[in-house]
Amino acid sequence: MKTKEMADLPQRILIVGQNVRHIAASASRAGHQVFAADCYNDLDLVETATRSLLLDADPSIPGDLERSARLLIREVVEMDQIDGLVLGPGIEDMRSEGLRVLNNPPDKTSTVSDKLWLASWLDEEGFATVPTRTLAEAGDLQGFPLMVKPRRGAGGFENRQIFTGEELAGVGGDLIVQEMVEGTPASVSVVADGEEAVAVSANEQLIGTDWLGGTGFRYCGNLTPLDRPLYDPVIEEMMDIGEEIAERLRLVGSNGIDFILAESGPLVLEVNPRFQGSLDSVEISTGMNLFQAHLLSFEGVLPERPKPRRFGARGILFADGDLGICADLRSVTPWIADVPRPGSMAKEGEPVVSILSYGKEKRTAVDLLKGRSWRILRACRRIRPASPGDYPI
Repeated sequence: MKTKEMADLPQRILIVGQNVRHIAASASRAGHQVFAADCYNDLDLVETATRSLLLDADPSIPGDLERSARLLIREVVEMDQIDGLVLGPGIEDMRSEGLRVLNNPPDKTSTVSDKLWLASWLDEEGFATVPTRTLAEAGDLQGFPLMVKPRRGAGGFENRQIFTGEELAGVGGDLIVQEMVEGTPASVSVVADGEEAVAVSANEQLIGTDWLGGTGFRYCGNLTPLDRPLYDPVIEEMMDIGEEIAERLRLVGSNGIDFILAESGPLVLEVNPRFQGSLDSVEISTGMNLFQAHLLSFEGVLPERPKPRRFGARGILFADGDLGICADLRSVTPWIADVPRPGSMAKEGEPVVSILSYGKEKRTAVDLLKGRSWRILRACRRIRPASPGDYPI
């Protein structure tokens, strides 16, 4: 088994998934050689990674991302140039032979990512959670409105409220139904080694944030730390719950537990057995390197719980219409990530770029996100729909 000293040495890490910029950037900052492949190959990924590749895959086609990832991984295995593999968004539960995989076991990831299974497990284990049923069992829940969401998947863009029995009767597919609970969306970032766990931050989630172009229940980013005093009992309770869940599930590496902070207290919503979208805001706030903590956890080495140094924020800006990317958006502000290539476009409702900020106060970090989002949208070229008058007869 490798020692902590060996794990601290620079390693050759392959990171593959639908969008891996955040993981690759953290690994690069930790001093590792990073070989990255995803479906975007954004400008900052190209500059961060030792080598980056654009996957020949359409993530909207079931199985296509996994097909492309398997071909790439097979080539890398044959070259024998990699010390470890991280499976990123879209393929975290994929099985891969011949490389050291730095993820939770695929069966574990698949099981825990099943929201229906998790709700039953949380209830059996005595954790406060939101009542969850299948579509057929929706009558067991207490009245409307209800939340309908995919049994698997993340991002929240398919989540929606149902207000009547007629609406519910027209819903089909592999969906679950939950009671609607008012409160603040939050998460806890945890690093675990399969036996013990350490909560490294509590985060506020930006959901459906209109000034970022978000709608409904779409995930739009994070603010770290959650805006309460450091030793607020509710925050401490959340972090303790996150650690206990990770320990009981025997998770390893970087994981996230989603909550809704209701009047009755924190309710567990989901467990994400993988790197989370909050990685940027957690690192900005705490100064720690989450990839290195993730890597060391596989050697049984866990970090101490850090104290936030400042507020860190990441907002995902969505297009409010069809937009053309005319230039490198870093000319507008360097505080962005997932930077699209000039000449590309974002259709209405698609993500344009991630915006980053920090501040001594939460308001400062948020105001910077708002100002930068406005300037970026102003710098993009709005593409108007074609009309018959656009074409010569």
